[in-house]
Amino acid sequence: MKKILIAAIAATVVGGAFAACDYNPVTPQKERAWAYTWKFSGKTTKGAIVKGTKGTSGVCGYETPGSLGGFVRVPASLKIQGYTWYCDPGCGSDDFEAALAEVNEVFYQKKPVKTGLNGGVTIEVSNIIGKKAKQYEIQGVAQFDGTVDGLYNDGSDAFQYVLTFAGLGKYDKKNSRVSSASGNFAGTLEYPWYVSKTVCAEAKVWDCVTLTLVEDSVTSVAYGKWSVKYNKSTAKKLANNKAAAPKFPKWVLNLNAIDALGL
Repeated sequence: MKKILIAAIAATVVGGAFAACDYNPVTPQKERAWAYTWKFSGKTTKGAIVKGTKGTSGVCGYETPGSLGGFVRVPASLKIQGYTWYCDPGCGSDDFEAALAEVNEVFYQKKPVKTGLNGGVTIEVSNIIGKKAKQYEIQGVAQFDGTVDGLYNDGSDAFQYVLTFAGLGKYDKKNSRVSSASGNFAGTLEYPWYVSKTVCAEAKVWDCVTLTLVEDSVTSVAYGKWSVKYNKSTAKKLANNKAAAPKFPKWVLNLNAIDALGL
């Protein structure tokens, strides 16, 4: 079933939701598409098993904790990567915002668990700066939604990041586009999970009075460094209709495509 689903998603990505730039120039033009690679690397939390906890059988079974059992959150590495791209770009901050966000985008998480992500980045500040107009400032919000098994179901294993990011970068005057930018991000995660071959369980926190695990869902944290960089080779492929989307790992199940299929 999962192989069938992956094939259907692949067809949607290539043929529908993320089409290549829709033109066929007689002479390929250099700047008919922009593509950017994004990286968010830092820290967040994940779930860890507490002594006395047992799991049900099967993938992402629910916990059956013992008297001292449960799943608590612990520090974890965070790695999110993705791509944004834009056809027929032009000069101006509106074009930077369009190229960097909210047009075509694919993001996926490599840590703490591998999964495709829905959502993306929204740019709120986008300015060319510097005495020679070769520098750039940027601020925005990244919202990523996913599930720990990479598929939508009843939403019981869903999580969401809301990250505010800001930084400085370089502006390419010759080509009238942003070359790169980097900085810091901080925000929230709702909610971290413990994931194994048999259990997917929401990670809890300790009550300071009873030292028992709190049953209610509690927001967690995420922070670190981020970067965005112009991807020349991918932009060229998109501009010349040699690719429908940037290349990303085969294990990524893009949730935008799943939405399009109504799954």
